[in-house]
Amino acid sequence: MLGVEIAYGGYRFFSFSKITEQVATELILGKTFSTIWIVFSIAVAAFTCLLTLIDFRVKNDVAPPIIGLGMLCVAFFDALHLLVVFGIIKTNMSVDTAIYMSWFLGRILQVLLLMIGTLMLLRPNYRVPVLDPTTRPSLKPVALTFSLLTFLAVFALFTLENVRDIFVQRDSFFTHPLEGLSIALYLIWGALMMPRLLKKNSGIFFQMLVLSMIPAIFANVHMAVFFKNFDIEYNVAQFLRFITYIVPLLGISLTYSRNITKQHQMNMILDEEVRAKEKIRQTLERRQNLLQNAEKLANMGSWELDVESGEINFSDALYKIFGYMPNSISPDLELMYNMIIPSYRADYKRMLEEAIKNQSSFNTEYEVLWVNGQRRYILAQCRYIKPDNKVIGTCLDITELKETSQKLSQNEALLKEAESIAHNGSFEWFAGIDHFFWSEELFRIHGYEPNSVEITINFYQSLVHPDDIEKCKSYLESMFNNKTNFAFEYRIVRPDKSIRYVYLTAKLVLDDDDNIAKIIGNLQDITELKNAAILVEKTESIYKTIASNVPDSIVLMFDRNLKLLLFDGPIVKSFTEQNHLREGASLQDLVPEDDDTPYQDIFDRAFRGEEIQQERELNHQTFMIDYKPVKNTAGEVFNVMVVMHDITEMKKVQKSLELKVEELNNSNQDLEQFAYVASHDLQEPLRKIRAFGDRLQSKFSQDIAEEGLDYIKRMQNASERMQTLIDDLLTYSRVTRTDEGFVEVDLHEELQKIIEDLEYAIEKKNATVDLMVNHKINAVPGQIRQLFLNLLSNAIKFTKEGVQPVVEIKSEILKGSELYNPDLEANKDYCRISIKDNGIGFDQQYADKIFELFQRLHTRNEYQGTGIGLAVCKKIVDKHNGHIAVNSALNHGTTFIIILPLQQF
Repeated sequence: MLGVEIAYGGYRFFSFSKITEQVATELILGKTFSTIWIVFSIAVAAFTCLLTLIDFRVKNDVAPPIIGLGMLCVAFFDALHLLVVFGIIKTNMSVDTAIYMSWFLGRILQVLLLMIGTLMLLRPNYRVPVLDPTTRPSLKPVALTFSLLTFLAVFALFTLENVRDIFVQRDSFFTHPLEGLSIALYLIWGALMMPRLLKKNSGIFFQMLVLSMIPAIFANVHMAVFFKNFDIEYNVAQFLRFITYIVPLLGISLTYSRNITKQHQMNMILDEEVRAKEKIRQTLERRQNLLQNAEKLANMGSWELDVESGEINFSDALYKIFGYMPNSISPDLELMYNMIIPSYRADYKRMLEEAIKNQSSFNTEYEVLWVNGQRRYILAQCRYIKPDNKVIGTCLDITELKETSQKLSQNEALLKEAESIAHNGSFEWFAGIDHFFWSEELFRIHGYEPNSVEITINFYQSLVHPDDIEKCKSYLESMFNNKTNFAFEYRIVRPDKSIRYVYLTAKLVLDDDDNIAKIIGNLQDITELKNAAILVEKTESIYKTIASNVPDSIVLMFDRNLKLLLFDGPIVKSFTEQNHLREGASLQDLVPEDDDTPYQDIFDRAFRGEEIQQERELNHQTFMIDYKPVKNTAGEVFNVMVVMHDITEMKKVQKSLELKVEELNNSNQDLEQFAYVASHDLQEPLRKIRAFGDRLQSKFSQDIAEEGLDYIKRMQNASERMQTLIDDLLTYSRVTRTDEGFVEVDLHEELQKIIEDLEYAIEKKNATVDLMVNHKINAVPGQIRQLFLNLLSNAIKFTKEGVQPVVEIKSEILKGSELYNPDLEANKDYCRISIKDNGIGFDQQYADKIFELFQRLHTRNEYQGTGIGLAVCKKIVDKHNGHIAVNSALNHGTTFIIILPLQQF
């Protein structure tokens, strides 16, 4: 039916579609079959959509109708394609091109709708359907989206005029290569998107939908190579498209078939339940008789209360439980209340009334009083039966059980209290069973609430410290092999990651065949004891390490009885030879007979918490002896540590140093006095030189040659520089020798005064000074004024030609840790002052050199000065325990950073 052709070597032997010349049978038959497949495809797609919508109405599952609506839109476009084939609808393209393009756009539309529908179902907010009509989702957005895409495809079909060669290439094997796009989209949909959808919805419909990808791809392959409309390849493609529509129809049909099968199975199950209930009814009748006998055996009775009439009935066993013979009394509700002792009566009455009111049930315990005065414990359970408007109840005599339980509870409480006090727990492990029985304290030891976890072998292995697992396994293997009791110590790790030391003691219980029946044991938390032992060991180790590393010393430890406990130190060997040191020796055995030192009084003071230090001469050596009380965590002194430090050589060195320091102080005083006197003595001849020079220049300038006047001018300049140098040296000397004390200094006021003093120089340079300082520090006022006067003078002096000088002065308070300077204290407050100018600057490599005496970066002809000013600044900052630094670049200005502590002490 699809066409047969036999050809060899370019010669066609037989062709089903071309029997005679001049007759286009091929075209007629091909077009006929193509029409059949298209019509069938449209019908199948429409029917499939209808079934999916019916399924949606039944299940509220939005997944199948999304696919069904997509197929309906494609079926509509296929109908349009059929009208193009018959020429009923005309387009801007030729008939052959329009037929192919309507096919191509239809396939692209189909795969795009499948991909969009799949993406909708892959959204996180898609949920498994719920059989609730009030929560039925809407398909309108899906229908509108698919309709819009279909409209765009129809619009594209009727607006295309010229088709590019990429759509049709008659001279190539692949006459329609763009079919590869459809194939690629089908592969993306089937291989990448559908597996994810099947994880969310694995119904038969979607499983069959994936299979539809196969005929769809092969249909596109045939269309990629067909040569002429309605030829064999074209009809095969149309047939495969029909198969593509048939597969989802089979899927939804199989879904309906499975649902019908499930319904049939459900009906069969219901029939089985009806027959089973009938058997249950018969069984209940038999068990009613058994219940009466069981009540007698279990010492339990029952009663029934008609809520409407108030009538109550007792079973025979209930009479006996209340201390009466069966049917010896007429039961009523008040009689039953009166049987209950008063302390329980009101609660029982209230619970019964609430059960009737709320149509609920309850259970409780109470005591009854027999006529002979005996008390009995009763466990009562009641339930309201709504259909019969009755209350039924049971009463179980638990007197013996209650008394036994009370004794057990008392014993268990005593055991728990004992375990809690001793911080140990017990366990029981039956052979062949994976889990253990633990007491409550054992759970707490391991860091868990009682009975909060199930204890198995694997779980407990996870609680054992990794370094102790092998040790525990070896003990267990030895126990099973030798059948002996065991005890060992190991570590456990709690859920909060804390480590505890435990000591396990276990005993084996053997059966008649000498096999292990169970293991019972006890586990104690010994962490505190272990830590104490470790602490003692560490303390002794630390003591010996410290004692052995204190140079030229020996450390001794005495208890309250003045017995020697420990001793160690670098000189212990020589000291032992002279004094016979040994552990346990008394203080009297260690002290020479001729030593009259009141050691008893010294130790009494030390045990009262007083630290005592004394210097002693022993065996021609000098020792510094410290008596230090050793306290426990409660602050009580329990030992006294005696540290004897050999300071013989230190004393000799100290005496030598004291002599040299005294000599150095005398020398420094002489030098300071000399510098001060010399600088003052230089003042008088220098003033005379300047005075006589001034007189020569003023009185005899007319009689002196020009060369002589030049000499006098040079002499005056030299003496002026000498005067400045002497003044600067005196300033530098005063910084060292000043007697001024530290007081609170307002930096803003001091800087404001300095600016006023420099007012003439500032106006002369047309400079601007921005003062942003508002802090107070502890300092020497005169030195602070000298410090900022020197820095501000330099900022105004070293300016660039043609640039208005600008000086910025700022301050801020910072912690030492924020200043990243190891010489400053991290937790101390400092004031950071910056003085920034836009002057000539200098090379940063000279940043440290400028703070030295007589260091200049410029000649005297360029800028006046002696090179002492910044050295004075450095000395002032050092005396204030601060830091000064500078950042500069040639022709880019200079910034001085001064860091001073807010408080000196």
